[in-house]
Amino acid sequence: MEKIFIDSYGNLLKKGVKQTGPVLKLLGNPIELDKAFTLRSFLLMIRRYPELKNLSEILDSLLEIISKNDSVGNKISDIESLVFYKTIEIQGFPGKPKLTVYNSLKGVIQKKTKDLKFFHPEALLDHTLTLGKLKHIVFGDKEDIFEYETFYTLFELVEGVAWELSFNFNPLQCSIRR
Repeated sequence: MEKIFIDSYGNLLKKGVKQTGPVLKLLGNPIELDKAFTLRSFLLMIRRYPELKNLSEILDSLLEIISKNDSVGNKISDIESLVFYKTIEIQGFPGKPKLTVYNSLKGVIQKKTKDLKFFHPEALLDHTLTLGKLKHIVFGDKEDIFEYETFYTLFELVEGVAWELSFNFNPLQCSIRR
């Protein structure tokens, strides 16, 4: 499959050509993100290609955030950037052996990941977003995590980022002030 490039304005490019029609057929294609790609770029992509909103119910609410925060510079000093990555976790004991695969969206500070659950999506819009390596956790040993090069599809990015943001989706106007 041909790699899809996603620029910092949320445009999908296939062989260098901006896609203007339906993009659902590209969901299984591997992707590459522009070096300046941000969470705002992700939301611009969803707004530009509205059929992608059908992948998650929360995307409409997230698009409202970007419409209310048009100014650039929505960053917090607690994190340097954002990383989206896959994890494969193998568990063998106790209980039945199982294999779990999941995606994560985390903040990065000094090369360490940080949960985003205490940050409002508005405050994360202009942090760069990169695709990380696959993390392999064997038998629950979270101390010795192996990392591997991998690829991501358009579907994984859209569904995964929406899923992760749905857990910490708490618009700024809903926060309790002191």
